[in-house]
Amino acid sequence: MLGEADFTIRGVTVDDYGVPSNLMGMHHEDFFSLLGRIVASSASLENHVLIVYQSLVRAAQNEYTNVPVGELIKRCRKELERLDSRPSDGQLVEVFLTKAEAMVERRNNYVHNLWPAQPDGRLFGWRPPREKGAREAITVEATLLEMRGDLASLLELLDVSYWHRLLSVVSSTNG
Repeated sequence: MLGEADFTIRGVTVDDYGVPSNLMGMHHEDFFSLLGRIVASSASLENHVLIVYQSLVRAAQNEYTNVPVGELIKRCRKELERLDSRPSDGQLVEVFLTKAEAMVERRNNYVHNLWPAQPDGRLFGWRPPREKGAREAITVEATLLEMRGDLASLLELLDVSYWHRLLSVVSSTNG
């Protein structure tokens, strides 16, 4: 009868959190630290987009909470077209939406890709194609420096001063 030892792969180690090295390979710890911060901060960004939309349409806090962030961004843009606001105010909101949309896309790349460690240390993510009939995997390459840049861009959108300015604009629109 075979025992557990018969199924053990020799040379496989685990990191400090118990993740085996044959699952993703050995990444620099900064990769996981940055990935976690990007994911956690993105949840705040998605909430900010929700609040912008709720403010634009004068909705309660419990309304539109099940609408995906991409759809909320589209709806925000439609509301901006409809509303009578100063052009500079509309531009501020549009810049926020454009940057938020880009960050959501980057976040999705980080979250939905598989990131097998590469022998040369580069970061390479891939996932199966989503479109029917597509044959090539979706691939992304990144560096730790780019991940730091993405985190910095995300944190700029979440900056309290910037957020208060944006909130003052969307709450004062004529709906």
